[in-house]
Amino acid sequence: MGKLILTAGLCLLMTSMASSYKLVCYYTSWSNYRTGEGKLTPSDVDPFQCTHLIFAFASINYDNELIPGDQRDIESYKTFNGLKDRNPDLKTLLAVGGQTFCKSQFRSMASTKAKRDRFIKSSIQLLRNYGFDGINLDWQFPTNSRRKFTWLCKELLRAFSKEAEETGSPRLLVTSAVSASKGIIDESYEMAKIANYLDFLNVMTYNFHGFWDSVTGHHSPLDQRTADDQLNTAFAMKYWQDQGVPAEKLILGLAAFGRTFTLSTTSSGVGAPISNVGKAGPYTMEAGSLSYYEVCLALEGKQIEWITDQKVPYGVAGDQWIGFDNKESIDAKVKHVKDNNLGGVFVWSLDHDDFNGNFCKEGKYPLVSHLRSILVPGTSADFCKGKNDGNYPIPNDPYSFYQCSNGVSYTQKCQGTLVYNPSCDCCNWPQVGVHP
Repeated sequence: MGKLILTAGLCLLMTSMASSYKLVCYYTSWSNYRTGEGKLTPSDVDPFQCTHLIFAFASINYDNELIPGDQRDIESYKTFNGLKDRNPDLKTLLAVGGQTFCKSQFRSMASTKAKRDRFIKSSIQLLRNYGFDGINLDWQFPTNSRRKFTWLCKELLRAFSKEAEETGSPRLLVTSAVSASKGIIDESYEMAKIANYLDFLNVMTYNFHGFWDSVTGHHSPLDQRTADDQLNTAFAMKYWQDQGVPAEKLILGLAAFGRTFTLSTTSSGVGAPISNVGKAGPYTMEAGSLSYYEVCLALEGKQIEWITDQKVPYGVAGDQWIGFDNKESIDAKVKHVKDNNLGGVFVWSLDHDDFNGNFCKEGKYPLVSHLRSILVPGTSADFCKGKNDGNYPIPNDPYSFYQCSNGVSYTQKCQGTLVYNPSCDCCNWPQVGVHP
């Protein structure tokens, strides 16, 4: 009897102690205007691969209003948000800013309460008019405006909450893409404070190496090398968490593109000297970068090398050095997400994956599909087919469980170090009961 009482006392309601991993995918507006097999239109996007889709990028005008990045995007907004007709569980967000956006415009908008209010009011109007579920702030980076960035996040949440109460609509989400570089993080964010106002934070754990380097290096390693103690995914995610950001709000960034270098000698390992960035790909046409499907083209028939301590691959084709992610490195990163109770993974971006399945011989969306299968199996997973509604343990993952609803599989995870216990259908302390 004492054990039963203890179990009942420790056993927590699953609805409050379990949450789903997020798989957040960016769609870039310019991929709609590429030609040939590099073109990805909003109507071509699979609405069942990702839990959240983010349309990149909107802009800010000189009246401090949120506006489409291009007038042609308006029709794309309609198609993009129409994907929810096929998958009602999908959430769509609109990203504003980006790497090439003039950050002085962000700084000006955030500089006064009146300007922020104008931006927020216009954001609500645009998001509601076109059916988005929230906003994604991609200010790269608020280095001299960290306090004002906090105010912007706080005021967005307050206004979105008020609008939801007044209209009866679900509250619009407030999210942000944030740096993975310690120096930029320290200068740009009041980390613990913004975590109070953001629903989740996309940590851009890529581009650790690039055109500024004189030697080769993988741009998105999971773990450190001796000389790269801070230039890695694990360090960045832990640093955000150590500054007071809840793990479940942190989304690990995965690049569906590779960073490339032109070798200057016959040396071709990690740390080999380079003369320049790599050559542009035939579809994305950006020097120093290749989409995953362009990586497949470039490395067809070539040996893929594995950086053991960093858990990422690279390949060499002639004088071209290519660091990228594949299914094996994705497995390692998803394990890191689960082991550290992070909120999920985001992908930059859908148009970089082999979305047509024509190049890598791995089917459509090989990277995103693999992520989905191991992180958030949903309508594409077969586990729940033919099973009664309810919860089921996941072999070899005691911290998660399948939730079956109408034959559809959803992966849920317990909070912290709690494990799923099928005997009480709850998340519980390990010593009370762990499924084998």
